[in-house]
Amino acid sequence: MRLERLDMKMRKILAAVVSIFVFVSCASAAKKDGTKVNKSSKTPEWTQNGNSPMYPQTAYITGIGSADDIDSAKDRARGEISKVFSTDIQATTMITESERTVSNAKGSTTESASDATEDLRAVSKKTLEGIEIAEVWQDKNSFRWYALAILERAKIRRIYRDKLDEVEEQLSIYEKKIDEANTNMDKALAALKIKPLLKTKASLEQDLKVIGGNGSFSGLENVSALQQKAEAAIAALGVYVEVVPANIRIQTEVSKTLTSLGMRVSKTADSADISVRCEAELSPFADPTPGSRWKWYTGEASVSLTDVKAGKDIVTFNVSSKKSNVSENQAKASAEKDLGKKIGNGINDAIENNLAN
Repeated sequence: MRLERLDMKMRKILAAVVSIFVFVSCASAAKKDGTKVNKSSKTPEWTQNGNSPMYPQTAYITGIGSADDIDSAKDRARGEISKVFSTDIQATTMITESERTVSNAKGSTTESASDATEDLRAVSKKTLEGIEIAEVWQDKNSFRWYALAILERAKIRRIYRDKLDEVEEQLSIYEKKIDEANTNMDKALAALKIKPLLKTKASLEQDLKVIGGNGSFSGLENVSALQQKAEAAIAALGVYVEVVPANIRIQTEVSKTLTSLGMRVSKTADSADISVRCEAELSPFADPTPGSRWKWYTGEASVSLTDVKAGKDIVTFNVSSKKSNVSENQAKASAEKDLGKKIGNGINDAIENNLAN
């Protein structure tokens, strides 16, 4: 019995020693990177609501993180601040939307970046680099670590304002190019640069509101008018579409889709700015379920865009469709219509994502 009590006592002492060792080790690591370690047994106010007298909300953006180890708590605190900003999210979104496997003069590749996206990445990186861990604290009962991350509003505001000035200058340059261009293609090329820049502008302005600065352009009087001008320049492009072998249903759906997207469909290749060749193939296949009444049709198309005036290839992409119906003719018709819509949407995306690159 005495041996059991002694053994239990030794275990408690060992556990206490280990806890002290872990705390000292974490505290030591925190000191090495300049982080203030709050050794008070009283729970700091900032662990509850992020408020700290030393870092008022008017001058700082704060984030709180908690975890079983100090490094994870710090990372979570930094992450809470990064959630506030739209630039990081916007950059990721733009990359996801523009990723597309295409074949062009540079070969087959997956494109995912634009100048505007890179701008956002740079701003986002500077924002994250400005985040500091001001203080850490460990709960003596749960041994859980808490970290307070801070971001100085004045410092980060300057970064965003500088980037806004750059965007404003770029927008002015491309607007002038639209006004001075002599061909539809040149106008469209300038307009395609404006659209992502306007997205960048909106994202930066949103973050400036969070930071507390004024997010409006002083030199850009009417953003809506500029956006309409850019869209009109792109819509003015004449697009001629040829489906091979000839298929009226696919041709009609492609034209309807392009028209609904605000694009101009040319009747002849000579009158167009962009020529599109769609090599389509449709084929029936049996339903894999034995005894099924459903009839299936698949459609595949290789679509190539060419700059008519320059005589050079722009991009090539592929689309496919699969439709079913109890009627084989209806299954084929559905596959043709769906393929035509996908071709039309693909042409629009290809022009916006590849023409200016």
